[in-house]
Amino acid sequence: MLNLRALFLLKEENPTAIDRLCAQCGLDPIVAHGVVKLLIANDGNLASLSAAQRKHFDQAILPLIGG
Repeated sequence: MLNLRALFLLKEENPTAIDRLCAQCGLDPIVAHGVVKLLIANDGNLASLSAAQRKHFDQAILPLIGG
């Protein structure tokens, strides 16, 4: 189960952490921020993500929310 509270807190209180991790991984931070918004709107439904979105989630979001 995805921790929506941690995801929301990341989005609201520490969005630059996403930017830094995207830079380290060679990912687009705009896509990563969009993935965060999408997951919050979809109650954390990972099945709604495309392959590219899932890559951004796995590499630039999940490590920041304790996954």
